[in-house]
Amino acid sequence: MTGNGVSRRRTIQIGGGLVVVSGVGGTTAASSDHETNDQPTDTGFRTRVAHLSPDAPSVDVYVDGERVREGIPYGTVTDYRDLAPGTYRIQIVPAGDDPAEAVLEETVEAGVDPTLDGLLAVLGEVAAENQPLEALFLDDDNSPVDPGTARVRVVHASPDAPAVDVVAGENEDALFENVAFGESGYTEVPEGEYPLVIYPTGDRETSVFEIDVSLAGGTVYSAFAIGYLETEGAPADEPFGILLTEDALPDEKDHEKDEKERKAT
Repeated sequence: MTGNGVSRRRTIQIGGGLVVVSGVGGTTAASSDHETNDQPTDTGFRTRVAHLSPDAPSVDVYVDGERVREGIPYGTVTDYRDLAPGTYRIQIVPAGDDPAEAVLEETVEAGVDPTLDGLLAVLGEVAAENQPLEALFLDDDNSPVDPGTARVRVVHASPDAPAVDVVAGENEDALFENVAFGESGYTEVPEGEYPLVIYPTGDRETSVFEIDVSLAGGTVYSAFAIGYLETEGAPADEPFGILLTEDALPDEKDHEKDEKERKAT
């Protein structure tokens, strides 16, 4: 796989179009307004949750027995919250149910590198027809990006999709190669408009998915491949798509400086 920071840890075009949501200072898709527990603040480490399991209901997230996120629907990436680095027992519970009814329980280590943010990604299937339900704790690299450059991370969370290559532009330059389910990695590209095409690894004749994206300089993105390639007979009628989140935006002062420099030229 090309790109930087490839990782796999144990741990939407929706309806035919690309969904772009902002994760800076708010919730990136939909999130409950009634959270039952706030994590410690001013720890220097932040984490968020992504519900990427197409056949799972809306879920609550429990950390060490306490409910910290409530009613997260499929296709949602929540806002960031502070969390003290450490080892935690995570339970994923159907929204409103008792923790004893958890569909997933795992122990994860958060904040191994406290200079990075964290992402708890719930992916796979409750039915486990293609992939078992699991939680991945991934590092979010939201460090500053040079003006004119965008940092992009891909996360393969489509249960029935094969390993894929992601190519961009008319020359079909490979951004990522051989990305298997549960894998992720970063790369940096010049800002601009890109036609993106997803192919099964090693097959440039048959595309899985095509979409146009606009990537802004100084911005960090995550592209989550979610849903089913084949919905017929699947545990849920959730089609394959790309959920693109804006994870970090340029510093406002840097942005204003960049705009002044552009006008000067």
